Amino acid sequence: MELKLLLIVFSIFLAVNMGSSGFSVSFTPSFGSGLLDKKRSSLLYFIFLTFGGILIGWRVVETLSKRISTTTLGVESVVIIVFVCSIMMLLSNLFKVPQSTSFVTVAAFSGASFYYKSINFYTIWKIFFVAIIFSVVSFILTYFIKKFLYPPRKSNFRLYEKLVYHNETLKKFIVYTDCYSAFAVGSNNIANVVAPLVLTFDINVFLVIFVVGMFFGLGSLVMGGKLLKTVSKDIIPLGQISASVVSLAASTCAVLASILGLPTPYVQFTVFSVLAISSVKESFYFTYRHQVVRRIIYVWFVVPIFTFLLSYVLHYFFKL
Repeated sequence: MELKLLLIVFSIFLAVNMGSSGFSVSFTPSFGSGLLDKKRSSLLYFIFLTFGGILIGWRVVETLSKRISTTTLGVESVVIIVFVCSIMMLLSNLFKVPQSTSFVTVAAFSGASFYYKSINFYTIWKIFFVAIIFSVVSFILTYFIKKFLYPPRKSNFRLYEKLVYHNETLKKFIVYTDCYSAFAVGSNNIANVVAPLVLTFDINVFLVIFVVGMFFGLGSLVMGGKLLKTVSKDIIPLGQISASVVSLAASTCAVLASILGLPTPYVQFTVFSVLAISSVKESFYFTYRHQVVRRIIYVWFVVPIFTFLLSYVLHYFFKL
């Protein structure tokens, strides 16, 4: 009973931290272009994130809870997994670096499964392969769309005239795309908290998704602002058109991965999309040399590896 109570506490803590990370990328466009304040963004984030989790997210829950390990993990292992994920996400948020909640969770599950010699390597490689493919797709798609739109020139001048004339409609469209982004986060990332709970408690998965969604929303309200600034302003300030392109490209990749039932790094998709915008405006080499970009890439590699090792070591230490 004590372990299950501890699991609930860790899950709430994890949901708050993951909520702030997902919020930082799903509402980057609206925040970066100054269309919404944090309170309104948080409310919309909660609504559409929960909807995405209920409609598609259960597919990802099944992958995390049944297809990474070939054996059923006990409550002790689940507590360790959630604890490790919580620590890693907290550290990423403290360093103001958006981290993939899915990669952290997959790494924690993998560490536990490796300890029990029950890891399903096929599922792990499929998750990472699809993540790499969609990250590249997100970058390329954004790059060529932005290249077509920027800079203003004779071939696209009439398009700019129409955008200026319909400016209010464009602003609404940006908010709609951010809501679509929140839906994408819910369709994938919310499963990272729901899956451990479903493994432990005999409870309806959709009810768990709704409750966890509330804590994701709380995290966006309490901790989301600093990470928003990292993505939307520290890499490159986003205009209205760029904001829409970022949301559509990254969110579509995340939703497609969710339909396949694969945990995927939505944060990476968005940041790669933002990097594409920066590459068009400042060149790819200049973007890579940016201190914030290099810090983000470094953390992306280090955190999942350390998460895997910490999960394995804790299982070994407690001799589960």
